Amino acid sequence: MNRGLYIGATSLVTNQRRLDVLTNNLANINTSGYKKDISLTESFPEKLLAKMSRTPEYGNIPRGANITYENNGEVHTARTDEGFFVVNTSRGRSYVKEIQFVVDEEGYLKTSYKNLDDEYKTDYENYITDSNGNPLQGVGDIENLLQGAVYNPPLHVIGTMSGGVRFQKMVTDFTNGSFMDTGGRLDLAIKGNGFFKVEGEDGEALYTRNGSFSITNGFLSDLDGKRILGQNGAIPLNGGNIDILANGNVFVDDVLIDTLDIVDIDNKEFLRKRGDNLFYVAENAVVGETPFNGEVLQGYLEGSNMNPISGMVEMITLLREFESNQKVVRMQDEMMERAANEIGRV
Repeated sequence: MNRGLYIGATSLVTNQRRLDVLTNNLANINTSGYKKDISLTESFPEKLLAKMSRTPEYGNIPRGANITYENNGEVHTARTDEGFFVVNTSRGRSYVKEIQFVVDEEGYLKTSYKNLDDEYKTDYENYITDSNGNPLQGVGDIENLLQGAVYNPPLHVIGTMSGGVRFQKMVTDFTNGSFMDTGGRLDLAIKGNGFFKVEGEDGEALYTRNGSFSITNGFLSDLDGKRILGQNGAIPLNGGNIDILANGNVFVDDVLIDTLDIVDIDNKEFLRKRGDNLFYVAENAVVGETPFNGEVLQGYLEGSNMNPISGMVEMITLLREFESNQKVVRMQDEMMERAANEIGRV
């Protein structure tokens, strides 16, 4: 496989996925309570690049490693001039000169990401390993631990090579949208963090920020007929005058019926979209519901948090990147054509 062609092709595929995400965001600019998605990309693991001639073969000769190490709060950063650090990724080992990691609750050295609360998280992240692939675990003298884990490859290895980029995952931005005054008695918006709870099939709890509600078979429901949950279950609405207060209390003809069951989620990264502006908890994920501290606005709807102007700017930038990668692929194709037709004649 031509490496340049392969890298250009992976970039095209990645940009196509990013374009799909962006297009969906722009299509939901006018969807109440919509939360935009953000594309995350990552490079393929850095693989060792070796000369074809391997004589003489010396094997993995131990050589001294001179590393530089910094510790800034939870984050550790290390770099080596000789050899490589080894990171165990979902696509195999990656050999890098510089690593940044945190120590998880079990003492393992792992790559990390920040959640919406600006906390470092290590779930589903990569382990830093020794040269044999064993995850590094320890506290205290991290620098010395890393010093002994540097991998010194055989002499025929001349460096590393990346296979390009790939679409890693999509995350949701849960920042609030603007509020729209509709005057509807069953239009509700949440000011602050939190979600309305919706009763899904088989009693499954679903979450939404879309407060465009109606009455279906005498119960408060979303526009698809799914019941909105209160502290005592589904909320019956049989009467004329409906008032919903800032704390979520629901009154019908001045009689308190129930209180909206609004909760915040402490691990929103485990929420997944199901369509119809509903979220559910990812399989095998554990999330915590925390009390609602915001305010319910009756007669208002929350708009989408997708900014159309920034979205269009991002689309233009993305299309330019796409065109650049197309030129790279075309150039690689022309080079192969000339190699086959012109060099062959010589």
